[in-house]
Amino acid sequence: MPTVTFLPGYRKVTVPEGTTLLDAARAAGLSMNVVCGGQGKCGKCLVFIKEGTVTFDREKYRRFFSNDEIARGACLACQATVVGDIQVNVPAESLIQEQKILVEVPGLEGIPFNPAVRKYEVRLEPPSLDDTTPDLTRVLEGIELQGGPPPTSIYAPLDVLCYLPLVLRRSGWHATATVALAPVGYRLSSVDEGNTTGRLYGAAVDLGTTTVVVYLWSLVDGRILATASNYNRQISCGEDILSRVNFSRKSGLSRLQQLAAESINEALTTAADAAGIDREEIFEVMIAGNTVMTHLFLGIDPAYMIAEPYIPVVRRMLSTGAGQSGIAAHKNAEVYTFPAVSNFIGGDIIADILATGMAEREEPTLMVDIGTNFEAVLGNSDWMLSCAGAAGPALEGGEVLFGMRANPGAIERARIDAETLAPTCSTINGARPRGICGSGLIDLLAELFRACVIDRTGRINLEIGHPRVRKGQYYPEFVVVWKEETSLGKDIVITENDIRNLIMSKAAIHGACMTLLDAAGLMPGDIGRVCFAGAFGNYLNKENAITIGLIPEISLERVENIGNGAITGANIALLDRKRRKELDAIARKITYIELNAEPSFMDRYTSSCFLPHTDFTLFPHVQQTLEACRARQGVRSWQA
Repeated sequence: MPTVTFLPGYRKVTVPEGTTLLDAARAAGLSMNVVCGGQGKCGKCLVFIKEGTVTFDREKYRRFFSNDEIARGACLACQATVVGDIQVNVPAESLIQEQKILVEVPGLEGIPFNPAVRKYEVRLEPPSLDDTTPDLTRVLEGIELQGGPPPTSIYAPLDVLCYLPLVLRRSGWHATATVALAPVGYRLSSVDEGNTTGRLYGAAVDLGTTTVVVYLWSLVDGRILATASNYNRQISCGEDILSRVNFSRKSGLSRLQQLAAESINEALTTAADAAGIDREEIFEVMIAGNTVMTHLFLGIDPAYMIAEPYIPVVRRMLSTGAGQSGIAAHKNAEVYTFPAVSNFIGGDIIADILATGMAEREEPTLMVDIGTNFEAVLGNSDWMLSCAGAAGPALEGGEVLFGMRANPGAIERARIDAETLAPTCSTINGARPRGICGSGLIDLLAELFRACVIDRTGRINLEIGHPRVRKGQYYPEFVVVWKEETSLGKDIVITENDIRNLIMSKAAIHGACMTLLDAAGLMPGDIGRVCFAGAFGNYLNKENAITIGLIPEISLERVENIGNGAITGANIALLDRKRRKELDAIARKITYIELNAEPSFMDRYTSSCFLPHTDFTLFPHVQQTLEACRARQGVRSWQA
């Protein structure tokens, strides 16, 4: 079989002939940047063939390469297949790098502190011929004397019973019992020597498709001890959900479960080390993830969620032991996963709902969580409607020539002077620009629209006499950063094709929001709040989101960025057992609308494929902005 050597690290792997370079790279332990999931649509997995040959249709993907890159043997790793021994040079920008992961979230200090796990210090009388009470009964009665639940409601696992007599006698009958509220009754999770009541910890986890975020809490006094984040290691088996489900169908389910647990454990270990605690004293873990991620973590076959009629195996909240699921906590720690509504509305969205508080409010709230896919929920304390769809990879940098993830060097903020067309950009970590991430793309789309560089269809006005507006090799384009200012050595541009992809992505989201409003019999003005959830929503300029028609137009003070709603919801459920009990009820309250089966959605989508919409009466303030632009354009003189 051919040997593939990846440079500059000289990683070698032997693969069958016909294997893609992407799969070979994964086998070699390299995490390639494949925003489109390996479909050849994003052009981010650029590599250079140094020695040997591959099968690759360079003309078909010519738009992704400069002439210099083609001369150096450029190809896309996801589309090039191995035919013999080769050496491949992998540029740093083609690998998944440190991403700006949203960890910090506001408002956690207001969570009621009522944990489901508690410790009880017990000092017991030793047995005698006059008192032959069994060891377990003695401990359970001691717990009740300290204000704990009655003995008849506490279940004791066999492994605790096995070591209980030795612990009690070695400690001189002075011990600490850990008791957890279980789905039915209580569980005696552990009995330790002496007084360990000051050491009781819990973890909240956002198990995302790309990243994992962990919050480590003291369940004694409700303090945040540490936070940590890292990539989801499942990326090595597929960039997106569909790829991973397909991987699981090829006898890969156990591997995906293992990788999910390892990803959580990596973040747990980092947080525990930072806090200076022992992971064995973590007694509860609350995990929020989408429906597929939850199934994969639990080792449940997700295959039937991607085929009609799209049915998950389970939707209710589940619990399992840390030892059974491979989580690096106390082996009897309870690990909870959030419930789901459907294959697309999962536990992460239930966590978002918990974070917004919309289930307790009378006014209607529209919550939108945006990624490659988007989810939207409209409702209040009495009712909720939900839907989900494909936003397309454009909002995460895919199908955009210089689009990228939120890595260092990504343009995340942009302004354009309406008179001079001079852009002002800020990048992640202040690094030299090398691409544009989602929030920067939304900014550029809104700014180009305000400056009349593009019209309502997204067409670039080439009649503008300005060097930044030009006809590119394939499409008209606007130069965002000149090559001398980038780390790439070439101009960073946004093309008319990029803009069209962005408009189609935003149209899907706006069309879905309007479909929910139609189903509820509401108008945009009836919305009390719009909440953006997730990392994309947190960094999104809400005024620009309305300007391009990403969401219905309402007053800006009613639009909130709630940040990482999934981790916020997980934190709430960890700290407040009363709120945790509400999760299944919230999930049952939500009615899911399948957009593909909803006749009005396509009409709403088509009407939204303009900036901001075909019906300007829905966006009166944006209309005023455009009218001011037109007036300005009549007297403007462009300077080279």
